[in-house]
Amino acid sequence: MSETRESQAISRRLLEMLENERHRIARELHDEIGQALTAVKIDLEMAGTIADLPKLRAHLAESLSIVNRALQQVRNLSLDLRPSILDDLGLVAAIQWYLARIRTRSGFSIHFRQETFRPRFERDVETTCFRLVQEATTNIVRHAQATEAVIELTETDKWLWLDIRDNGNGFNVDAVLQRAAQGESFGILGMKERVDIVQGRIRFDARPGAGTTIRVQIPIGPVDEVTIR
Repeated sequence: MSETRESQAISRRLLEMLENERHRIARELHDEIGQALTAVKIDLEMAGTIADLPKLRAHLAESLSIVNRALQQVRNLSLDLRPSILDDLGLVAAIQWYLARIRTRSGFSIHFRQETFRPRFERDVETTCFRLVQEATTNIVRHAQATEAVIELTETDKWLWLDIRDNGNGFNVDAVLQRAAQGESFGILGMKERVDIVQGRIRFDARPGAGTTIRVQIPIGPVDEVTIR
């Protein structure tokens, strides 16, 4: 095995281990901590029905409010770590679910178009695309000052194409890649590493004030070479 292939195999295994650990933690958050908080919530609600003193009722109501917030945070953390819909229903359903969640949370206008034919892809391909969508949309909502974004997922005979576009403030690609090489911009570096591991290619087209396009090409069939079109 060449040094490059060996390095990719190690990186793929490390990412697989990371995703498995995220899945374990998400399940534990949901099953253990979530159930414990739910039990405390039920006890507080029952205590509130039998408490006579107004001051005690007020304290119970405040405690119940805190538990409700904690329970929602646990649910959000569990979903962000590893949404079960990605494992159960696949990439398209997971992206649709995630973007609906983004719209509900932020009110941001983000559209999804897809032209895929097979119900599922390889697990590492689905995980890579979903994490790219997560990272990109998070950056768009937080930093791009965009009013609209479009995500397109297209399948051809040998490729899966993922395009993410926004009309935000853009950025200087060379400057960000240079900072990434120096360890100062982990978002782009993480996206590139994920795509490299599945032997794909990623390109960033952006200019300050002119929006950003991220184009990803991932092989899903036998190919001789990869060329971003």
